[in-house]
Amino acid sequence: MPVILGGNTGIYLASLTPPAPSLLLDTYPNAAVAYSLRRLATAYTGNLIRVRRSSDNAEQNIGFVNNVLDTASLLTFCGAGNGFVTTWYDQSGSGNNATQSTAANQPQIVSSGAMVTTNSKNSMSFDGTNSFLNLASSITAGSSSFNTFVGKRDASGRHLYGLSGGTNEQYLWGLLSNNYYLQAITNTYQFSSATDTSTSQLLLTGQNAAGTMSIFKNGNTITSGAGTTTYTPVIGSIGNYFNNSLRAHCNLQEIIFYNSDQSSNRTGIESNINTFYSIY
Repeated sequence: MPVILGGNTGIYLASLTPPAPSLLLDTYPNAAVAYSLRRLATAYTGNLIRVRRSSDNAEQNIGFVNNVLDTASLLTFCGAGNGFVTTWYDQSGSGNNATQSTAANQPQIVSSGAMVTTNSKNSMSFDGTNSFLNLASSITAGSSSFNTFVGKRDASGRHLYGLSGGTNEQYLWGLLSNNYYLQAITNTYQFSSATDTSTSQLLLTGQNAAGTMSIFKNGNTITSGAGTTTYTPVIGSIGNYFNNSLRAHCNLQEIIFYNSDQSSNRTGIESNINTFYSIY
């Protein structure tokens, strides 16, 4: 509440309540695609996800309240059953929504009437066998690109990744087995020098700055080396990799991709994300 100075002088200071963190895409605009379970841009007024409930397979769009997922409406809709994501809406303004029409392949967001969460924040679960989402339109990575996402792989140590491609195409970023990988350049990929068995929530960033690929975990550089491949970096799905033969076994909360060099904004983007998710 406002603070009054000088007794009855009527001089007021501004409220001592700190301002809410700015929405990420308000400060760092021009993402090619942006998916989250929180609102990312003031200009975005649409829904965050579309959900199918298990009781009768009915579907409903779910928006946001106070810039986060409207869990009250979601839980009311799903009741005591389960809820599965049929659409993860793109908040970039491009309308490149990620969808899954096959019920068995939809990631889960409500389990027996309770939200799926990671570190007390809403998330969706990919089962490692069936779950994935397809982008409406594939994106070919340009000469520079930047990708960041928040997720946690399953305790069994299976795969954690976000954006990826299809047959002979990939823009893979994440933990494949116990190594970090990024391919943002045709015929070349970057991979971590050491393995990591972490099953903690992570903020992962992969960037290609005019041909120099770098991998970051929780704001810190991961030492990595280069490898060769025959693949082209094309984004076509979330949680689906390598000729449809590998599926992510993880929880995902947010994925943002810029088809441009954002290396000068990296720490600011990561700070905004970490402020919300409290990862490190």
